[in-house]
Amino acid sequence: MRTLFIPCYFDGLPRDSGSAMIRAQWVADHWDGAEVYDRSQRLSGWDVYVFQKAYLVKETQAWIRAVARWRDERKCVLVFDLCDPDFLDEEHEQRMLNVLPLFDFAVGSTEPLTAWLSQWLPAYHIRDRLDLAFVDSIGHVATYTDATGPTVVWAGYAHNWPHVQDAVRGWTRELGLQLDVQAVDTPKPFVEFWRDVLQADVLLNPRVGGDDSPTFYKSDNKTVTAWALGQPVARTFDELRKLCDPIERRREGTSRACEARVNYHVRLSVHEWQQAIADWRTDDE
Repeated sequence: MRTLFIPCYFDGLPRDSGSAMIRAQWVADHWDGAEVYDRSQRLSGWDVYVFQKAYLVKETQAWIRAVARWRDERKCVLVFDLCDPDFLDEEHEQRMLNVLPLFDFAVGSTEPLTAWLSQWLPAYHIRDRLDLAFVDSIGHVATYTDATGPTVVWAGYAHNWPHVQDAVRGWTRELGLQLDVQAVDTPKPFVEFWRDVLQADVLLNPRVGGDDSPTFYKSDNKTVTAWALGQPVARTFDELRKLCDPIERRREGTSRACEARVNYHVRLSVHEWQQAIADWRTDDE
């Protein structure tokens, strides 16, 4: 089963963005017969095509339509993989809905995102997971200071900051903590991003708002990566208050790092991809 991933950088994101690496490159690296498209291969001739959040520009839209035309003749499978709530942007949503009916099935990185996709076509949940060898290559892991008032960081896209800033500032103000906000308009290279984030004692990745908030749908790749690197993550005020204790920080960082290595290796995602394709083919017969 030869599988081709068409990653999000064909829509303009950097090649070393976390999304492209986590949901395309690393999966292909651990999947015998899978590759990431880089224009050196022929676009035709694959058994499965995965458009990893690639649908916004005319070129990727044309590729989707071309594969859809080949489908009946060549018996290939066309899959859409979505890891962010792009549908909350009206322009993105319209472009996505224009091509979504052309796909055979979809994959979402979170359960709410998968449920949203299932309104239009069969959808399967495959969470973000890591190539732990690459994570180890970052060459820096979290450290645990003995300070009772840890430094905390929020890092991510600037357009997501307004959805969480009230909660984040409220939590840190109540607990008297030093807050570092790293809101960027374009994604940093993966390694550079994490070397900056790991300077803080705790990463904030809050889940606030209702089902109209990006945080309700958004993937947990930052949480999982921080865990693998031994950095504690606070997703609620109670978690942050607990992590003010240096003993709890050390315990959380150590236990989560172990958990990530057992439950979040990208090989598990490869198995789920293969199972999703097999299940869809069975249901389609």
